[in-house]
Amino acid sequence: MKRLTIVLLALLVMTTQAYAKGYEVNKQAGPYSVKVMLDKNPPVVGDNTVTVAIKDAAGKAVTNVKVSLNYEMPAMPGMPAMRYTAPATLRAQVYSGKMNFSMPGAWNVKVNIMGGGGTYSIKFNTDVQ
Repeated sequence: MKRLTIVLLALLVMTTQAYAKGYEVNKQAGPYSVKVMLDKNPPVVGDNTVTVAIKDAAGKAVTNVKVSLNYEMPAMPGMPAMRYTAPATLRAQVYSGKMNFSMPGAWNVKVNIMGGGGTYSIKFNTDVQ
């Protein structure tokens, strides 16, 4: 019985630590490597802090671009699509902003990077709780 309790406690701790980490997406956007991190995993209704780290081909932080966050929930029967845009500001070599999800469900997120000779973007989906 004691061994079972220890095993269950260990599993609980590992699960809690896995969820304590934020949501993370790594993608390529043109010449940039982009890492998007949300402070909650899964994201929740309300404010979610978003951090965007952008690196060039040499692995150096890119700090001379403009970043915006576009997120939307597609239209559903009886409900129009919801579309929002939030700016991301540069702080300590990463861009930071907030996405305020208005309801749970599937959301499409697009991170736009403007500068460096063009406009680049990455897209990903997330399920908000």
